Amino acid sequence: MALLLSCVICPAFAEKGTALSENYTGNYQSYFHDEDDAQQPRPSSIKRGSPRSAERVPSSSAANSPVSSQTSPSSSAAIGQASTAQEQSVTADDPDDVSLLRLRQEAPPVHWDSIGRNMEAGGLHGNIGSQIEIDDVRWKNKNNNSGKFKLATIQAFLRHDELPNWYFGFWNAREDSYKGQFSNQDYKGTNTINELFVGHIFETWRGNIGTEVMVGSETATKRWKSRFKIWQDLRLSSKWSIAGYTYGEYQPQGNQPGNGDLEQVIFETEPAIQYRVNPDLGLYLRPYYYYNRQVRESWGDIVEQEWKVTAGLWRNWFPLLTSMYIGIGQDKIENASNANEVFYDGRYKFIGGTLSYPVFGEVRLYGEFKASFTKESGLWTVTGHSWNPFTVVGVTYNF
Repeated sequence: MALLLSCVICPAFAEKGTALSENYTGNYQSYFHDEDDAQQPRPSSIKRGSPRSAERVPSSSAANSPVSSQTSPSSSAAIGQASTAQEQSVTADDPDDVSLLRLRQEAPPVHWDSIGRNMEAGGLHGNIGSQIEIDDVRWKNKNNNSGKFKLATIQAFLRHDELPNWYFGFWNAREDSYKGQFSNQDYKGTNTINELFVGHIFETWRGNIGTEVMVGSETATKRWKSRFKIWQDLRLSSKWSIAGYTYGEYQPQGNQPGNGDLEQVIFETEPAIQYRVNPDLGLYLRPYYYYNRQVRESWGDIVEQEWKVTAGLWRNWFPLLTSMYIGIGQDKIENASNANEVFYDGRYKFIGGTLSYPVFGEVRLYGEFKASFTKESGLWTVTGHSWNPFTVVGVTYNF
C-alpha cells in the first residue's frame, strides 16, 4: 500500500525528472510497438520515441500479458498500420499514446513503454518469444497440493507492410499437470496446445477496433477449436481510454473412445478503462467474465462461470517498467440441470505485480508474480482455504 500511495501522490517526479532518451514514450507496449503510426504524422522536426503485450494486449495482452498475455501477458493494444514513406514522429508526452488492451488472455497483463523499433518500409515486423508459467495450488495439508506447469515454446504476432492493417500469429505450448509441490511433483497429465491467428484492424479517429479468428487444437481432449474475437482500443480524451475484448469459442466433440463430452461453448469478455495521471503513471480497472458450457450425453451439462475485478496502476521507471494490481473474484462449476450439485466453488482475492526490462538490444525480459487466496468447496476439491502462487517468466524479441 505504501508503494501504491507513493506512485499516486508523487506523479510530479515523472514529469520533472531528468531528460529522457529519444527512444522513449510513456505509453503501453503494443504488439508491434507502432501504435502511433495509425495517427496523423507529426512534423519531421519533432523527435520520435516509440513503444499484449499484452496484450491477453496485449498482449496480452498479447498478448500478454500478461504479462496478454497472454497475455497474453493474456495480451496488448493497437496494431496500427506502419507508415512507409514519412518519418515516424511523435512527442514523448503525446496524450494519445494510451493503450491497455490484451489481445490474448495468456499474454502478460501489463508491459509499459517502448523497447525500440526497426520499422523499415516493406518489411516483416512483430515479436517472437517464449515464456514459462507455473500455477501452483497449496494447502495446509501438503498431500492436497497440485498445480500446472506451462511452457510456451514459441509465441509470435507478425505483420507485413504490404498487408496494411492485417496481422497473424501462432502459439505453441505444453501443459503438464502435477500433484504435490512444483519442487517435488508427480506429473499426471500432458496437454499440447497449438493455435493460429489472423486479425484485421479498423482504424477510427479515436483509436482502433479489431477482429480476429483463431483455429487450434489440444491433445489432452483431442479436440479442435475455433474462436472469433472482437477487440477495441479507443481514446476518450487525453486522460481517459477504454479497451477490451470479447470472444466466442466452439470446441466440437472429441474423438476419444467412449468420450461422453459432446461439445464445449465458451464466452469470455474483459473490458478495461484507464486514467493516465501523467505520461509515466496510470490507473486502470479491468472487470472480467468467463462462461463455459460443456455438453454431455448423460448426467447433465457442466457449466463454469468465473468473474473477477482487477484494479491497478502502472509506472515507468525508464527503462524499467512496473505495475501492481489487486482484485477479487469467484469461479464456480455446477451441474446445469441440478443447481444443488456444485462441483467447485472458489471465492478468491489476489495481489500481484509485473516487471519488464530490456536486457540487450531488442530483447526484453519480463516477469509476473501473483498470490491468490481462495476459499474452496465442492465435489471436485477439498473444502477449506488454499493459496495460489502464480509465476510467469518470459523473453521477447521485437523486430
